[in-house]
Amino acid sequence: MYLRFVTPLRDRDSGAETGFFRAAWYLYETGCPDWIHYELRRQFDWFDAHLPLPGRTARCFKRRHAVRGVCWFRAEATACIHRAHYCAWLLSEGGVPVRLLKQRRLEEVMWRDEHQIVARPDASAPRAFGTDRFRLQYAH
Repeated sequence: MYLRFVTPLRDRDSGAETGFFRAAWYLYETGCPDWIHYELRRQFDWFDAHLPLPGRTARCFKRRHAVRGVCWFRAEATACIHRAHYCAWLLSEGGVPVRLLKQRRLEEVMWRDEHQIVARPDASAPRAFGTDRFRLQYAH
């Protein structure tokens, strides 16, 4: 089983729903409370220390555009998943909804380690937010 925490924001490269690591930038643009920034920074510091960066996140081809992968946690990565739930709650408190996707199998795996995998986004897979559009509202 693989788990991914997603937001309604879309990744420009892959077209997939953005995960919570990438969506955190939005909170800096909207002026959410400082305590949320502080807590996210603490959690991201933990991830920096305990979760290796994927060795490969894309496949390049000579005659077509690169295929960008998305990261999924392996179900066995319980410490990572526990912290990801907390990060999801923090993002939600800051105004960015987060939902959990679960997949039993992923078709094209580009990279893996003991905590996570990088897989090609599957266009036929259901999206957590369907066709909902999330409007970026910047604080002025």
